[in-house]
Amino acid sequence: MSLQQKVKEVERVFADLEKEMDRLRQSTGLYCVAGCGRCCFKSDIEASVLELLPYALHLIRTGHIEEAYGELKKNTSRQCSFLRPAPGSTTHGSCLQYQYRGLICRLFGYAASKGMDGQAKLVTCQTIKTSQAETVARVEAGLKEDRNTVPFMSDYYFRMRSIDPDLGTRLLPINQAMLKAMEEVMGYYAYRELEEE
Repeated sequence: MSLQQKVKEVERVFADLEKEMDRLRQSTGLYCVAGCGRCCFKSDIEASVLELLPYALHLIRTGHIEEAYGELKKNTSRQCSFLRPAPGSTTHGSCLQYQYRGLICRLFGYAASKGMDGQAKLVTCQTIKTSQAETVARVEAGLKEDRNTVPFMSDYYFRMRSIDPDLGTRLLPINQAMLKAMEEVMGYYAYRELEEE
């Protein structure tokens, strides 16, 4: 499978997830608090190289990959380089590359996983749990009745791995995954013509 085909498959997974999350939002009213970004401040966010290939391909198509790669190589922070904090804040900010964010960034807040007890649980933040307690309780009650009411994290990670087991399985710190995705794209196009979008 070519790199461009892999990117299309990743984008298809993201589009399917977005549809599922839209249904969840519309049926329950669950939402992220605008401008919050609290979860983005975590220093242990991980991603696979595969899920960041669309971003790297975008960079090479726009002629910015070498510049972005150089800046990221100098970045020693473990905080996601897509994050732009609100001035003076350690809990509010925005994603500069929202369209190209990783899978965990898309899933968190709107997905479920199985707990140690085998029960499905909504994976969301304390802000949502506190500000939307009734909605969260309804979503979790719905999960007990019908597993298909909420996207499952494991399903989407499995779909990523099935596109490319090498690039889609290993989770790395997010900035490291970005670097590797850029290296993958630069290496792929070192001796190939860049296809039209």
